[in-house]
Amino acid sequence: MKIVVCDDDPRAVDVFNGYAVAIVEYAFEYEFYQNPEEMLAANAGHEQEPDMYILDIEMPGMDGLAVAREIRSRNSKALIVFLTGYTKYMPDVFETVTFDFIQKPITVERLRLLLEKAENYLGMTNQSFSFGYGKSRYSVKYDEILYFEKKGRQALIHTADILYKTNMTTKERWQCLDERMFATIHGSFIVNLKHVKTVSGGVVRMSNGQELAVTRGYRKELAEKHIDFVQRGM
Repeated sequence: MKIVVCDDDPRAVDVFNGYAVAIVEYAFEYEFYQNPEEMLAANAGHEQEPDMYILDIEMPGMDGLAVAREIRSRNSKALIVFLTGYTKYMPDVFETVTFDFIQKPITVERLRLLLEKAENYLGMTNQSFSFGYGKSRYSVKYDEILYFEKKGRQALIHTADILYKTNMTTKERWQCLDERMFATIHGSFIVNLKHVKTVSGGVVRMSNGQELAVTRGYRKELAEKHIDFVQRGM
């Protein structure tokens, strides 16, 4: 796991270094910056983008929220974590699709919990759904799948850019999916909980703006799965 930390407090460098030495159960590498502009420039256009950014909200010049917006404009997948001593920023924080929010001063126990949560999340979303159609084989990361749609004998796999087809049955698809990340909303639809923006009444609104109907029999299960997914910081 590649982590970038940005905090203008010079004392934070030594604190984070000490915590990193103490936490031996998670494999990660990190870079520490005190200047947000320098951090953005150093990580622009890299082939391997950081998996997670830990940002202090209150920094002179470009604050953490502005930094997060810049990161989001070029990387929709990176996990963003905010550090702050004030809860007044909470509404703005979640505008940038925040993975976690930590009140300062961060403790080694809280950092350990964050790494555990991040490792679980990255391990889940980096899984792939493999399938065949005709004479071709495909593999699509969970993260890229919006939802599955059953259409006749075929299943359509909707992503933001490409529509795939397969002849797998619903049972065969579920055997290849992580039930923590996907939920049935209708006899014909399985949605990716990461891409569910809102659940209201009998309608699910997806990250691409599309709305899908939820059958009454699946509403309770969907609500429970969605809440669990959100509470785990996913």
